[in-house]
Amino acid sequence: MYELVSPVKPLVVLKYLAVLMTGAGGALLVPLVVAIYFREFAIGSVYAVIGCTIIALGYLFHRLLPPADLEWKESLVIAALIFPFTALLSAIPFSLSTGMPFLDAFFEAVSGVTTTGLSVAPAGVGPVFLFARSWLQWIGGIGIVIIILMVFVTPGISAYRLYAVNAGEQKARPTVMATAKLLVGIYCAITAISCGILLIGGMAPFDAVCHALCSVSTGGFSTRPESVAGFSGGVIPLLITISCLMGAFNFTLYPRMLEEKKALFTDIQFRYFFVFALIGICLLLFTLLETLPLNEALPVTLFQAFSALSTAGFSTVDIGTLPDGAKAVLTVLMWIGGSVGSTAGGIKVLRLVILLKIVHLVFIRYFLPREALTPLKIGDEVIESEVVYNILTFVVLYLMVLVISSFLFMLHGFGLDNALFEVSSALGTVGLSCGITSASMPDLLKGVLIVDMLLGRIEIIPLFILFFPRTWFKR
Repeated sequence: MYELVSPVKPLVVLKYLAVLMTGAGGALLVPLVVAIYFREFAIGSVYAVIGCTIIALGYLFHRLLPPADLEWKESLVIAALIFPFTALLSAIPFSLSTGMPFLDAFFEAVSGVTTTGLSVAPAGVGPVFLFARSWLQWIGGIGIVIIILMVFVTPGISAYRLYAVNAGEQKARPTVMATAKLLVGIYCAITAISCGILLIGGMAPFDAVCHALCSVSTGGFSTRPESVAGFSGGVIPLLITISCLMGAFNFTLYPRMLEEKKALFTDIQFRYFFVFALIGICLLLFTLLETLPLNEALPVTLFQAFSALSTAGFSTVDIGTLPDGAKAVLTVLMWIGGSVGSTAGGIKVLRLVILLKIVHLVFIRYFLPREALTPLKIGDEVIESEVVYNILTFVVLYLMVLVISSFLFMLHGFGLDNALFEVSSALGTVGLSCGITSASMPDLLKGVLIVDMLLGRIEIIPLFILFFPRTWFKR
């Protein structure tokens, strides 16, 4: 990382953003198919013109700019830019096709691409818009860069660095391109499974497709204003929970399960996820029994606990009507989030496990000689001090953003509990709302949630690096 002391090369960043721009333009053409199917030709023409224009501009910039390999610093900048950049492009057809103010359209696009699910969209936006934002959540879930690596980027050092800053350096296959193809293949497979079980469960085809896209991406957008509460019975909530859990586990776990029968139960993130879930379910049920009988409280508890922990953000009840204790439990579950290497947000299970191991190690040290060597280990793997510093830095920054953002909401008259809940939902890319998020919300607070959603998806540090003067100017 010593190369970060020198500034980035803007033309190199622009060249690879042009590649990503081409991919984003191609993604905007997919809702065109849905528009044609529903005979929404006016809306379809908006997506066609904007998508083709973006593709043409991306291709032109990429061809005009000289070839160059990415350094780590450029990769970090691109990782920070790609989500707001894609949201900005997607907001254009959102605004033109629905008549939404551009800020609201940008909010909706950021919520989509970061897989959050908070919404300020008006009622009656139509099926094309509903599909478009579900599709945006799906491509944001796997990571826009991972998809584009497969299609547009030539294998080499630049591909490796783009992959590493977006998905980490651990590879499930010998090369990053093979790993990217494997991850996308797994993602498509669990999406197809989700869509299939929702169809079998009685959901209409359009609803099944949209909810499958949003479930495995742990996004949370729904085709119904009431979210999952708009579907009667208990089968649909159960199937959506299964779909969300498939997206909340480390994707590299799936090929390992084919090779090792016990891989699922030996995975530390899988085990701790359900430990946290069990604790959350017990606490949430305890708070809900104050106002609901057991037969009503139990299904709500199970669905909302997994929805919050997986950061999917679907709901079967009006969150604003829940007791304060229930909202507090859901807030903590949103902080935890799913597994590293999944589509889930939050602090992530593995980071919390490492923090718990650090606490355990500190206490153990009091009973050992000062000269004793006590490496920090997760299973058989020794955790390096640099990893620990990065995790501690991330968690401290996460908490700082929570405090500052909640304070801004409190200045606008919201109570601490509701302010913290809404901010935690945005920063954890969850999408549950206690009723604050709406089109009538002050523009400043919309901006706060937009920043929180981006910080939660990009995981804070790359976005902060983007605003360091040294990133752009030599001292």
